[in-house]
Amino acid sequence: MDLLDRVHPVARPLLEKVDATLVAGGAPAGHPIWPLLRRLGALPGDAVAQLAAVAPDGLTPASDDLHQHADRYRQRVDEVPMPAGWRGPTADAYAASWSALAAHLAGSGTDTLAGRLADTASYLDEVAAWLSRARRAVAGTVAECLGSAEAVTLHSGSGDPGPSPSAVTAAAAAIGAHLLATVVEVLDDGRALHDRWAGRLDELSYRPPAPARSSSAHLQLG
Repeated sequence: MDLLDRVHPVARPLLEKVDATLVAGGAPAGHPIWPLLRRLGALPGDAVAQLAAVAPDGLTPASDDLHQHADRYRQRVDEVPMPAGWRGPTADAYAASWSALAAHLAGSGTDTLAGRLADTASYLDEVAAWLSRARRAVAGTVAECLGSAEAVTLHSGSGDPGPSPSAVTAAAAAIGAHLLATVVEVLDDGRALHDRWAGRLDELSYRPPAPARSSSAHLQLG
């Protein structure tokens, strides 16, 4: 359980109030929340709830499994030797095919199945680290909102006497903008991670060796 798991249940009533106020009354004209709403297409409370529902815990076991599969590929390649004393065209064809397959499975570099599995595991590790950063950043922003004067305005908005409707709307917009600005930052961070890995996890096709040229005898008449 991280900070977001602890703070989100406490903040849920405030976030629901923010969303309901924005839906009912909008936000002041020209307020910074408008471009954020247009960019994300989500209300602040919904955006926080979506992130709170995604935990990075499940990515680590998946990464560990991929690393183990990559190691097994390398071990299998080492365990299949060329049969001793095997000579001739069939042996040459086998050696060429196995050499190509072994290079595809676990040769040098990352353009192998073992290398691609290891890269995928590293990608999952980076995604898990990003998700942890994102949840920590959003949790901190939510905590700030809980202790803000705007939160007091929203909580007292239903009282009599209470703040004016315009003050309640402005408070909801301020909290919403603060939350969405953090969400945009963590999403940009995630997009940068995705771009760094673009093309590095594409499908890897096996290229069989070229067939051996067979020698042919030519009969000359004359």
